[in-house]
Amino acid sequence: MPASSEALRPKAEGNELFIKKDFSAAYKKYTQAIGLDGSNAILYSNRAACSLGRGRYLDAQTDAQRATELDASYAKAWARLAAACVGLDQVEQAVTTWKRALDALPSKNLTATEQKQKEQYTSELRAATARLQDTKSRTLRPTQLAPVGEEDQPWTRAYVIVKGLMPSNTWNSSAWVIACAHLDWRTGVEMMNQLKKSPASVGVNYFGRRGAIERMSNGLLADPRVFSITQSDFFDKYNEQVMFESKSVGAWPHGSSRTVIEEAPQRLAIGSWNAVRPALSLTIRGWVLRAFAHNLILNSVEAALDLYSAALEVLHWGNEVWKDASFEDKGAIFQDTFIRGIKCLRLNAFMEAYLAHRGPTSKYPLSEILAGAEDLINELASEPEAPSDVQESGFYLSFVRYPLAQAHSLRGFYHQHTARNARHAGRPASEVAEHWRLATHSYILSAELYPVDDEKHPVTLHWAVQCFLEAGASAQELIALLNRMHDVIPAIKHIWEFSADSVAGRNVVLKEDILFRDSILKGLAEGKLAPDSVVPRGFGAP
Repeated sequence: MPASSEALRPKAEGNELFIKKDFSAAYKKYTQAIGLDGSNAILYSNRAACSLGRGRYLDAQTDAQRATELDASYAKAWARLAAACVGLDQVEQAVTTWKRALDALPSKNLTATEQKQKEQYTSELRAATARLQDTKSRTLRPTQLAPVGEEDQPWTRAYVIVKGLMPSNTWNSSAWVIACAHLDWRTGVEMMNQLKKSPASVGVNYFGRRGAIERMSNGLLADPRVFSITQSDFFDKYNEQVMFESKSVGAWPHGSSRTVIEEAPQRLAIGSWNAVRPALSLTIRGWVLRAFAHNLILNSVEAALDLYSAALEVLHWGNEVWKDASFEDKGAIFQDTFIRGIKCLRLNAFMEAYLAHRGPTSKYPLSEILAGAEDLINELASEPEAPSDVQESGFYLSFVRYPLAQAHSLRGFYHQHTARNARHAGRPASEVAEHWRLATHSYILSAELYPVDDEKHPVTLHWAVQCFLEAGASAQELIALLNRMHDVIPAIKHIWEFSADSVAGRNVVLKEDILFRDSILKGLAEGKLAPDSVVPRGFGAP
């Protein structure tokens, strides 16, 4: 399957770039070559390899699948398809596909290259099989994500509190955020649970209501803490709902960003926005929900980042290509607030990825976290400091105030970990201290943007205290911060006393900070510390 003569040059240039691991540039060259020879399996397989190198598994899956369709005997194409399935946590499909890769190799008289491929594919098949067995052994319990009774869930308490906030025109409360988010989430789940199915001559017929995925994704974007599973068959029902809605609107549930970018304009050319808008909406929202579940349930941050990136790529592309189309036509998913919600989820996942692979050479660079934080801060610079109407409080907090708070927190995270890396690298003490001070300042700004009754407020102050301590803060400076934390802790219990974070150890961390505060106050009272004394780490520890 040699490439056509016109495609040989961009293919060769792509090969050179791929060897240099310049995957983005190589991807473009292979795309150019495919434009000249669209029936060549090697070109699609090579472009899939570029996508794998970029962590774009959906695109890799689409191209590798196309390569296997063009040449079912091409082992590398099957291998790249299997690798894409692994990246997307489609483990059962990965096992099947690794077997196809092995079957595509000669049964005897293998060359040295083919023998090496066989050993690699066998190893990957073994790993995928073990992963599949592990996945099947795990069962999702209803209490896994909802460990307390419904009456103590944050949203249940928030519904009651919101009723008292409206008469006083009080907007700056996390009760608005979680109550509004949960209303969307709960409504979506209720719609999902109404789906019925019946046997058909071919397959299954589904009867239900469209819009469940929209409501669930709206809730998740408003506040990810709303994600709660109270039924063991949640994901079975969710997948059936996606299948039902996808069939209804012609969405791309298994497509990649490239597929959507190529096909959506074609559909619009022969149809209308009434057909294209719901297909785009369901596709993007499905990717977002999948990404969140991959990260939270499967601990697969790479798959999550790929799905978030695919969603953002399509949305940015669509806003450019259809810049003259109204949001009423192209849909709410193209609104700044919706896109901002996905950016926040992606940045949070990227931060988690860095923590799992931290250090100056991490494949998840701190510079990208800082760039994302600065982007949000600049984007929100002209937003009002309060909602225009108290009934808009939930939306305003979720898509203006909280993203700005997260951006400052991410900036703090950047300086905090840059300081650690710089210290480890033996950089000048003054440079390290400056990063600690900048981290402290950013975390304080973040905390001030969260309502005092949100658990995020004292938790962010906790990180400010930790960084201030590293920066060489005085007893007086630390007490000022710790007193603020001490004063807001009672307020968060009204809503967040039994939140998922509290169960995961939030209270232990905050209690340790308050004990640290007591130790400093005792040291000041006993004369062991002066107000301007630098407090050493571990002061007062037993």
